[in-house]
Amino acid sequence: MLRQHDLLKGELQDFALGVRGTLHLYANTAALTDFLPPRLAPWLAQRPNLHIELKERTSTDIVRTVAAGLAQAGVVSDAVQAPELVLEPVAKDHLVLIMAAAHPLAALSKLSLQEVLHEPFVGLMPGNALQDHLDEHARAAGHALAQRIRMKTFEGLCQMVAHGVGQGIVPQGVASRYKRRYGFVARPLSDAWANRSLCLCYQDWDALSKPMQRLLQHLGATKPC
Repeated sequence: MLRQHDLLKGELQDFALGVRGTLHLYANTAALTDFLPPRLAPWLAQRPNLHIELKERTSTDIVRTVAAGLAQAGVVSDAVQAPELVLEPVAKDHLVLIMAAAHPLAALSKLSLQEVLHEPFVGLMPGNALQDHLDEHARAAGHALAQRIRMKTFEGLCQMVAHGVGQGIVPQGVASRYKRRYGFVARPLSDAWANRSLCLCYQDWDALSKPMQRLLQHLGATKPC
Protein backbone atom coordinates (compact mmCIF):
# COMPACT_ATOMS: atom_id res chain seq x y z
CA MET A 1 0.00 0.00 0.00
CA LEU A 2 2.83 2.37 0.91
CA ARG A 3 4.60 1.55 -2.36
CA GLN A 4 1.44 2.39 -4.35
CA HIS A 5 1.17 5.68 -2.45
CA ASP A 6 4.80 6.50 -3.23
CA LEU A 7 4.29 5.64 -6.91
CA LEU A 8 1.18 7.82 -7.12
CA LYS A 9 2.98 10.65 -5.36
CA GLY A 10 5.87 10.33 -7.79
CA GLU A 11 3.56 10.38 -10.80
CA LEU A 12 1.77 13.48 -9.52
CA GLN A 13 5.13 15.19 -9.06
CA ASP A 14 6.06 14.21 -12.61
CA PHE A 15 2.85 15.78 -13.90
CA ALA A 16 3.56 18.95 -11.93
CA LEU A 17 7.11 19.13 -13.28
CA GLY A 18 5.92 18.58 -16.83
CA VAL A 19 7.76 15.30 -17.42
CA ARG A 20 4.70 13.02 -17.65
CA GLY A 21 1.40 13.17 -19.52
CA THR A 22 0.30 14.39 -22.96
CA LEU A 23 0.54 17.94 -24.28
CA HIS A 24 -1.54 19.06 -27.26
CA LEU A 25 0.20 21.62 -29.43
CA TYR A 26 -1.25 23.15 -32.59
CA ALA A 27 1.14 24.37 -35.29
CA ASN A 28 1.12 25.61 -38.86
CA THR A 29 2.98 23.79 -41.63
CA ALA A 30 6.18 25.82 -41.41
CA ALA A 31 6.45 25.27 -37.67
CA LEU A 32 5.94 21.53 -38.05
CA THR A 33 8.47 21.30 -40.87
CA ASP A 34 11.37 23.48 -39.74
CA PHE A 35 10.93 25.07 -36.34
CA LEU A 36 9.67 22.30 -34.05
CA PRO A 37 11.66 19.13 -34.95
CA PRO A 38 15.16 20.30 -33.91
CA ARG A 39 13.82 21.97 -30.77
CA LEU A 40 11.45 19.25 -29.61
CA ALA A 41 13.76 16.29 -30.25
CA PRO A 42 16.34 16.83 -27.45
CA TRP A 43 13.72 18.20 -25.04
CA LEU A 44 11.36 15.27 -25.51
CA ALA A 45 14.20 12.73 -25.41
CA GLN A 46 14.96 13.85 -21.85
CA ARG A 47 11.33 13.23 -20.81
CA PRO A 48 10.51 9.60 -21.69
CA ASN A 49 7.11 9.70 -19.93
CA LEU A 50 5.90 12.83 -21.71
CA HIS A 51 3.94 12.71 -24.97
CA ILE A 52 3.20 15.54 -27.37
CA GLU A 53 0.31 15.41 -29.81
CA LEU A 54 0.97 17.81 -32.68
CA LYS A 55 -1.96 19.00 -34.76
CA GLU A 56 -1.42 20.81 -38.06
CA ARG A 57 -3.79 23.69 -38.76
CA THR A 58 -3.66 27.07 -40.50
CA SER A 59 -2.64 29.96 -38.29
CA THR A 60 -6.17 31.36 -38.50
CA ASP A 61 -7.68 28.07 -37.32
CA ILE A 62 -5.17 27.84 -34.46
CA VAL A 63 -6.00 31.35 -33.27
CA ARG A 64 -9.71 30.53 -33.29
CA THR A 65 -9.12 27.29 -31.39
CA VAL A 66 -6.94 28.90 -28.72
CA ALA A 67 -9.26 31.90 -28.37
CA ALA A 68 -12.21 29.55 -27.86
CA GLY A 69 -10.36 27.76 -25.06
CA LEU A 70 -10.20 24.48 -27.02
CA ALA A 71 -6.40 24.43 -26.96
CA GLN A 72 -3.82 25.91 -24.62
CA ALA A 73 -1.29 27.05 -27.17
CA GLY A 74 -0.07 26.93 -30.73
CA VAL A 75 2.65 28.10 -33.12
CA VAL A 76 1.36 30.51 -35.76
CA SER A 77 2.42 33.16 -38.24
CA ASP A 78 2.38 36.75 -37.04
CA ALA A 79 0.43 37.60 -40.21
CA VAL A 80 -2.72 36.37 -38.47
CA GLN A 81 -4.99 38.75 -36.56
CA ALA A 82 -5.25 37.78 -32.89
CA PRO A 83 -5.96 40.86 -30.75
CA GLU A 84 -7.30 38.78 -27.86
CA LEU A 85 -4.24 36.51 -27.64
CA VAL A 86 -0.55 36.78 -26.85
CA LEU A 87 1.68 36.32 -29.91
CA GLU A 88 5.33 35.94 -28.96
CA PRO A 89 7.78 35.84 -31.92
CA VAL A 90 10.32 33.01 -31.76
CA ALA A 91 11.61 32.54 -35.34
CA LYS A 92 11.64 34.03 -38.82
CA ASP A 93 9.35 32.34 -41.33
CA HIS A 94 9.54 34.20 -44.65
CA LEU A 95 7.86 32.62 -47.67
CA VAL A 96 9.75 32.50 -50.97
CA LEU A 97 8.84 31.75 -54.56
CA ILE A 98 10.88 28.93 -56.11
CA MET A 99 11.28 28.18 -59.82
CA ALA A 100 13.56 26.36 -62.25
CA ALA A 101 16.88 28.11 -62.82
CA ALA A 102 16.05 28.63 -66.52
CA HIS A 103 12.68 30.32 -65.84
CA PRO A 104 12.47 33.83 -67.34
CA LEU A 105 11.34 35.31 -64.01
CA ALA A 106 14.45 33.95 -62.27
CA ALA A 107 16.29 37.11 -63.40
CA LEU A 108 14.13 39.23 -61.08
CA SER A 109 15.23 39.76 -57.49
CA LYS A 110 11.77 39.86 -55.92
CA LEU A 111 8.21 39.08 -57.02
CA SER A 112 4.69 39.50 -55.69
CA LEU A 113 2.02 36.81 -55.82
CA GLN A 114 -0.01 39.04 -58.13
CA GLU A 115 2.81 38.96 -60.69
CA VAL A 116 2.85 35.16 -60.91
CA LEU A 117 -0.82 34.29 -60.40
CA HIS A 118 -1.24 33.02 -63.95
CA GLU A 119 1.94 30.92 -63.90
CA PRO A 120 1.63 27.13 -63.46
CA PHE A 121 2.23 26.03 -59.87
CA VAL A 122 3.26 22.96 -57.95
CA GLY A 123 1.39 22.82 -54.67
CA LEU A 124 0.90 20.72 -51.58
CA MET A 125 -2.03 18.39 -51.01
CA PRO A 126 -5.47 19.88 -50.22
CA GLY A 127 -5.90 20.26 -46.48
CA ASN A 128 -2.25 21.16 -45.92
CA ALA A 129 -2.28 24.21 -43.66
CA LEU A 130 0.24 26.22 -45.68
CA GLN A 131 -1.45 25.38 -48.97
CA ASP A 132 -4.84 26.47 -47.61
CA HIS A 133 -3.20 29.73 -46.51
CA LEU A 134 -1.70 30.33 -49.96
CA ASP A 135 -4.96 29.47 -51.72
CA GLU A 136 -6.77 32.08 -49.60
CA HIS A 137 -4.28 34.80 -50.59
CA ALA A 138 -4.47 33.81 -54.26
CA ARG A 139 -8.26 34.09 -54.24
CA ALA A 140 -7.99 37.45 -52.49
CA ALA A 141 -5.62 38.57 -55.27
CA GLY A 142 -8.26 37.64 -57.82
CA HIS A 143 -7.23 34.28 -59.25
CA ALA A 144 -6.90 30.73 -57.93
CA LEU A 145 -3.44 29.20 -58.29
CA ALA A 146 -3.10 27.09 -61.44
CA GLN A 147 -1.92 23.87 -59.82
CA ARG A 148 -0.41 21.39 -62.30
CA ILE A 149 0.25 18.84 -59.59
CA ARG A 150 0.11 18.63 -55.80
CA MET A 151 2.77 16.83 -53.76
CA LYS A 152 2.66 15.42 -50.25
CA THR A 153 6.08 16.71 -49.16
CA PHE A 154 8.15 19.84 -49.61
CA GLU A 155 10.96 17.77 -51.10
CA GLY A 156 8.64 16.36 -53.76
CA LEU A 157 7.41 19.87 -54.54
CA CYS A 158 10.99 21.14 -54.87
CA GLN A 159 11.91 18.31 -57.26
CA MET A 160 8.96 19.13 -59.50
CA VAL A 161 9.83 22.82 -59.53
CA ALA A 162 13.49 22.13 -60.33
CA HIS A 163 12.40 20.22 -63.45
CA GLY A 164 10.29 23.13 -64.67
CA VAL A 165 6.86 21.66 -63.90
CA GLY A 166 5.76 24.92 -62.24
CA GLN A 167 6.55 27.41 -59.55
CA GLY A 168 6.11 26.84 -55.84
CA ILE A 169 5.88 28.80 -52.60
CA VAL A 170 7.69 27.40 -49.56
CA PRO A 171 9.21 28.63 -46.28
CA GLN A 172 12.70 30.07 -46.72
CA GLY A 173 14.19 27.32 -44.57
CA VAL A 174 12.77 24.65 -46.87
CA ALA A 175 14.15 26.41 -49.93
CA SER A 176 17.60 26.66 -48.35
CA ARG A 177 17.57 22.97 -47.48
CA TYR A 178 16.80 21.70 -50.98
CA LYS A 179 18.12 24.44 -53.30
CA ARG A 180 21.62 23.10 -53.72
CA ARG A 181 20.43 19.51 -54.09
CA TYR A 182 17.91 20.19 -56.86
CA GLY A 183 19.21 23.37 -58.48
CA PHE A 184 16.17 25.66 -58.44
CA VAL A 185 16.25 29.36 -57.55
CA ALA A 186 14.38 31.12 -54.76
CA ARG A 187 13.10 34.69 -54.81
CA PRO A 188 11.52 36.58 -51.88
CA LEU A 189 7.82 37.32 -52.13
CA SER A 190 7.28 41.06 -51.76
CA ASP A 191 3.78 40.65 -50.27
CA ALA A 192 3.59 41.82 -46.66
CA TRP A 193 1.86 38.59 -45.58
CA ALA A 194 4.83 36.56 -46.85
CA ASN A 195 7.36 38.42 -44.69
CA ARG A 196 6.43 36.87 -41.38
CA SER A 197 7.61 35.40 -38.10
CA LEU A 198 6.56 32.30 -36.21
CA CYS A 199 4.94 33.09 -32.87
CA LEU A 200 3.91 31.18 -29.81
CA CYS A 201 0.21 31.79 -29.31
CA TYR A 202 -1.74 31.56 -26.03
CA GLN A 203 -4.38 33.42 -24.01
CA ASP A 204 -2.95 33.92 -20.52
CA TRP A 205 0.40 32.65 -19.29
CA ASP A 206 -0.79 32.05 -15.75
CA ALA A 207 -3.74 29.98 -17.01
CA LEU A 208 -1.44 27.55 -18.85
CA SER A 209 -0.62 24.24 -17.22
CA LYS A 210 2.91 24.00 -15.80
CA PRO A 211 3.93 21.39 -18.40
CA MET A 212 2.76 23.69 -21.23
CA GLN A 213 4.57 26.65 -19.67
CA ARG A 214 7.79 24.62 -19.58
CA LEU A 215 7.34 23.54 -23.19
CA LEU A 216 6.71 27.08 -24.41
CA GLN A 217 9.62 28.40 -22.40
CA HIS A 218 11.83 25.83 -24.10
CA LEU A 219 10.51 26.96 -27.49
CA GLY A 220 11.45 30.55 -26.73
CA ALA A 221 8.77 32.05 -24.48
CA THR A 222 10.20 34.70 -22.18
CA LYS A 223 7.54 34.39 -19.50
CA PRO A 224 8.93 32.96 -16.22
CA CYS A 225 7.57 29.65 -14.93
